[in-house]
Amino acid sequence: MRGPGRRRPQAVIGDLGGTALLGFVIGALLASSVAFVATARTIDLGPKVGDILVFRPGHRMTSDWEFTVAAPTRQPVASCVLKPDVMTSGGGSLVVERQLAAPRTYQVHWAGLRTSDGVADCGHNMELVVSGPDLQLLTNAVGGAGVERKSFPGF
Repeated sequence: MRGPGRRRPQAVIGDLGGTALLGFVIGALLASSVAFVATARTIDLGPKVGDILVFRPGHRMTSDWEFTVAAPTRQPVASCVLKPDVMTSGGGSLVVERQLAAPRTYQVHWAGLRTSDGVADCGHNMELVVSGPDLQLLTNAVGGAGVERKSFPGF
């Protein structure tokens, strides 16, 4: 005879199987989460050397963004301002030339009419040093790095 709190042996085996299955699912989820985080840390989504940011005339930009950057080729070393709306009004481009030793800092080359109004303008042809987060925001402002692809008839 069985007492009131006793289970049959088949029920105990079923409980062990369910517990083992639950443990396996939790372990698999943890392992895949760790793998995902490790992979995500190795993906570099920031600007890359060779990226070109094109500021097309006539493209609408917000007027309240401005980024202070270093102009190391000026003597003495000075800073100037990048305003995407001004850069777009005259047209121009930024080319990412190299990543500097400082964390997430880039040397870029600006070529265009002007970068801002007044004395904060970087000029029409200048080497600049830009922080990674600012460069990413500039990339987003122009719609991404690269030049627009066009198809030519006959090719």
